Amino acid sequence: MFKTDDFIGFIIFVDHTCIDCDTCRWMAPKTFTRIDTKSAVFKQPDGETERIKALQALLSCPTSSIRTEKPPHDILEVQKTFPLPIDEQSIPGVFHCGYHSEASYGATSYLIMHPQGNILVDSPRYTKQLAHNIEMLGGARYMFLTHRDDVADHEKWSKRLSCDRIIHSKEVDENTADAEMKLEGLGPWSLSNDFEFIHTPGHSEASVCLFYKPLKILFTGDHLCEHENELSIMEMYNYFSAWRLGDSPSCAPSLQFQFN
Repeated sequence: MFKTDDFIGFIIFVDHTCIDCDTCRWMAPKTFTRIDTKSAVFKQPDGETERIKALQALLSCPTSSIRTEKPPHDILEVQKTFPLPIDEQSIPGVFHCGYHSEASYGATSYLIMHPQGNILVDSPRYTKQLAHNIEMLGGARYMFLTHRDDVADHEKWSKRLSCDRIIHSKEVDENTADAEMKLEGLGPWSLSNDFEFIHTPGHSEASVCLFYKPLKILFTGDHLCEHENELSIMEMYNYFSAWRLGDSPSCAPSLQFQFN
C-alpha cells in the first residue's frame, strides 16, 4: 500500500499567509479550492498532469503561501515550463507568464507573440529563469501596463528586455514616471493594425484595455473578471466610478471579444 506522496513525490498545502488572490484555484482547480477566505488543498495531485499544474501554481503564488513537506525533485524543470500557452488551438501565441507578484495583488501577466514585436501585458514577478524563457521566445518589444496597480517589477523587465513601457499618463506615479510611452486623452489608440488600446475608467481613473484584433482577445487588467462563470466588474474594487466602467467600450455589446 502506498501513501499519496509516493505517487507525486511531495505533500502540498497552503499556509496562513494566503491573500485569496485565486491564482492557484484557476491554475490547478483539481487540487485547490476556497475555504472561508483563503485557498486550501482539497485533494492531493493525482498523476503527473495534476502534479505539474500544482507546482506551476506554487511557483505563481504571489505570497509563496503554497508549500510542500519536502522539496520537489524537479522544481527547476517546472520553472522552465513558463510562460504557459493558454490555448494553442484557439488563441495561438498567447501565454500566461505565471510568477504573480504580491506588489500587483496577484494580478495575471500575459505574453503576446507578434511578428512586429512581442508584448508583455502587465508585469509578472521578475525572475532570471522567466526572463530567460521569454528571451527564448523572442523577448518583448513593449510592456503594456493596464493601470497603476499591476506594474510590479516593470523596471527590472524594461532593463532586461529593453522593452518600451506603455501606460496612460493619468496612471503614472513616481514608480512609473520614466515609462517610455504615455497615452493621453480618451483614445482609442492604435499600436500597428492589430492592437487597439481602449480607455476603460472604473477600477481606476485611466485604466486601459488592450484589444488584440486578429484573435478578438481583450486584455482587461482589473477592469473585468470572471466571477461565478460570468463577466463581472467587481464593483467593490472600483475606486473611480462603477458607472463610468459600465459605460466604457469593453462593456458595450458592439465590441466582440473571446477572452479577457
